[in-house]
Amino acid sequence: MKVVFSDRAFAAIMAETTEKIKTETGGLFLGSFEDGIWYVIEAIDPGPKSIFEVAYFEYDQQYTQHLINKIANLYDKKLTLIGLWHRHPGSFDQFSSTDDGTNSKYARMRKEGALSALVNIDPKFRLTMYHVDQPCRYSVIEYDVGNHLIPDEMLRYKSPEKFANLMAGIISDEYKDFHPSVSLNGFLKTVLPYMKRIKLNEVFTEVKDRNIATERILDELVEDSAFLVDDQGIEYSISQVDQFICLSQDAIDVSVKLYFRYISENDIVVFSYNNECYLYENNAFRRAFEQASKVQADNIRKIPQYDRGISITDAVKKIIHINLNKDGK
Repeated sequence: MKVVFSDRAFAAIMAETTEKIKTETGGLFLGSFEDGIWYVIEAIDPGPKSIFEVAYFEYDQQYTQHLINKIANLYDKKLTLIGLWHRHPGSFDQFSSTDDGTNSKYARMRKEGALSALVNIDPKFRLTMYHVDQPCRYSVIEYDVGNHLIPDEMLRYKSPEKFANLMAGIISDEYKDFHPSVSLNGFLKTVLPYMKRIKLNEVFTEVKDRNIATERILDELVEDSAFLVDDQGIEYSISQVDQFICLSQDAIDVSVKLYFRYISENDIVVFSYNNECYLYENNAFRRAFEQASKVQADNIRKIPQYDRGISITDAVKKIIHINLNKDGK
């Protein structure tokens, strides 16, 4: 296993380190994992509202989520979030307990784990690459830099013609055939019957530290956020509204906004949709989708005339895919 950086990605790490030479800083890796090689195509900056201190650093999470979607959309081959990096003071090139928590969250986002890198200036620039496996096991891995080491298709941008087709699709009746995203509204119709609906009759007090509330919600959402994009092909945006985290998708037929809130009195995260409130826990959307798929499979087995030419799994996927795109963007 090894890592290959594009020229642009490696230059971005060095540029960010240079700009914040007196404090900690960091960034996120976009790329892919193929045949035992991690390809880092882009290294995005941490955002203008990040916290930069001599021995502490915190990402501007709203900004980075926005930038991930923007940059990934430029490339012909899909880029995903595969890891992160940050600078440590002096020669300290081991992870802190806080880093362990962050790295373990990223490692859970994909079966291959994740990348995490440390930068030191002692006195020259030094980068140490780690592979993080679940639950939080580290191994140092080698890295190379150079576009010539990366398959051409990974560096290729979407062509002007492809964007022209997308734009043509948006203003035509055939929009659903051009746009890659499936409907978040359709997905919710599939999973909500398998999620716990709750009533909140109390007037809850606001959490004094909004950062605590935001972090708590994002901790729960991190795995499902990757599941929605990577497994379901659902494009969405994340924003903060007061003490809520809003996950939204604007579609031609219907706009969806899910408002997530942390209830400190009960130490739970909930979200509201269509005037209903649901309990939300880590991986809740994935678990509900898997349960819905199982029910669909059981129902198909009960139909004597179902197409025996395809497997139960393929039949379920076909039915759910149709349902998701009925409301399609």
